[in-house]
Amino acid sequence: MRLRSERQGRGVRDVGAAAVGSAGAGVIFLARLVMALATLIALLIALAIVLRDVDANASNSIVEGVHEGANLFAGSFSGLISFSGHHPKRAITVDWGIALVVYLLAGALLSGLVYRIGRGGVLFERRHRAVPSH
Repeated sequence: MRLRSERQGRGVRDVGAAAVGSAGAGVIFLARLVMALATLIALLIALAIVLRDVDANASNSIVEGVHEGANLFAGSFSGLISFSGHHPKRAITVDWGIALVVYLLAGALLSGLVYRIGRGGVLFERRHRAVPSH
């Protein structure tokens, strides 16, 4: 009777550890998703900077869409740095470049924090699974 009870206890322990491990794996996926999103936003901003610096046709629908998308994420950084004289390209390049770096740093920090949380769940599963006795 005692042997059967120990096996049942081990099964419950395995199920609990597996649940925590699965949640941890999901959180790790979320961390990767956060970093991918931050990278995509940074790439959009970089593309908008390049298109503005090479004087791409602003009336083109693709160029306009890239600028509007980048402005959505980096617009609040506009006017952050001012230059003497009239240098709108330089100002946008520097301001949006700062936004690009901020998005990458924030994404990396947030992703790292979320990853550590998820990794704790995966490690918990490994530590708390019952070891089968032979």
